Amino acid sequence: MRKIYLLIVFCLLGFTINKTYGQFSSGFELWTTVAPIEPTDWYGAKTSFTADSATQYTSAPHTGTYAIKLVSRSASQKRLTTQDQTIVAGNSYTMTFWVKGHGSIRTGIYTGGPNNATAYYYSSWLNINSSSWAQKTQVIISDTSSTSAEFILSVRNTLSDLEDIQVDDVNITTGVTPAVSIHDIQYATTSPYASAYSGQMVVTGGIVSAKYTNGMFIQSGYGPWSGLFVSDSAHIATAGIARGDSVTVTGLVSEVQTYTEIKTVSSITKVSSGNTLHAAYPVTTVNSGTEELEGVLVSLNNIPCVDATNAATLGEWIVFNGTDSTKIGGLLYKYTTATVGTHYAITGVVYESSLITRVEPRDVNDITNQSGIAENTQNIISLFPNPVSSELNVNNTDGIQQVYISNVLGEKINTYAITGSSLTLNLSSLPKGIYFISLVKDNTVVTTRKFVKL
Repeated sequence: MRKIYLLIVFCLLGFTINKTYGQFSSGFELWTTVAPIEPTDWYGAKTSFTADSATQYTSAPHTGTYAIKLVSRSASQKRLTTQDQTIVAGNSYTMTFWVKGHGSIRTGIYTGGPNNATAYYYSSWLNINSSSWAQKTQVIISDTSSTSAEFILSVRNTLSDLEDIQVDDVNITTGVTPAVSIHDIQYATTSPYASAYSGQMVVTGGIVSAKYTNGMFIQSGYGPWSGLFVSDSAHIATAGIARGDSVTVTGLVSEVQTYTEIKTVSSITKVSSGNTLHAAYPVTTVNSGTEELEGVLVSLNNIPCVDATNAATLGEWIVFNGTDSTKIGGLLYKYTTATVGTHYAITGVVYESSLITRVEPRDVNDITNQSGIAENTQNIISLFPNPVSSELNVNNTDGIQQVYISNVLGEKINTYAITGSSLTLNLSSLPKGIYFISLVKDNTVVTTRKFVKL
């Protein structure tokens, strides 16, 4: 089914579309001179207003000599449509207009198709109750092409106390949706950390790291600012998306309770399948302060469960690293047997629900019981100095058989065997940067720590 996506943006400031071009503009200044008196650039074939309910308005128009007064005092809508317009699949159409009065108004589009059930698409209603002019903007993303489309102003429930609904200065522009990287969508270092592209339609892409009924997580790169949640079900199902697929997505960047995601998706394209997933980024905790981890695949190692109250029913549980806690699960996979006091290695994507940031394992393979590997989580490893310029001392390694160093891309740099309770590593030849050291016992990573090489 063809779809036209209509999104309400209540203020034009800050909204930009790459490469915009004029599509239609009307200040309601041109009218016929003989009855019926109508604006000459409106009254397309799908208009349902009659001339006596869409009249010239001369009392303080927004600009110029005239505005238009629209009267529709029942719950049934009336349409004022443009003359035929050409629309192109994949283009966005920004409809901006000035309005005042008392009633409800929305924009829409008639695509030119013969089936009325699928040819009309409307945005949500805007409720107007003011004697002052206000600018409203709505965006339409078309996935159908037509040379006989008509843009619509739809009105209902008008009241005479403020002279029904008055409209002036309608402008419609079209543009190509910009391509933006996940990093640039997510990167924000100033509270409240809203995306610089919030409220804009974009094209972006990555490799699917996780999916469930109502969405998917895509990632481009490793670590902070590399992940993004896409809220959608129909397009994901239609494209047959699976973990490991490389995809491109066109949709609206939205801030949902401070969590950046893509909503109102107009298209998802599968580029390829079976791709290697980006490595999980080692962390010690995930909470509302880790903005840079939204949608990122992360790992928590050797961390104890401290609350399993909702595990059996909701698959939600809480772990604690000695400093801060992290909620686990409940969305993608429900691990119902989490046990208080048991230590776990956990891999999952970072998601936010009801203002609570959590790590979401994808299946049973993302959770490993690590109790018995190391009960003393507070003292399992100490690193000094950190940052390090030459020698790094690793202490409290009893029972550990191996350590390895990896870079921020998850690539192993060096591996070292351990036979005692401490190890000194000569890192003088290691390039400057951020690295991770992981401790391994019985082929299982016990814990991972970050260090800086000067």
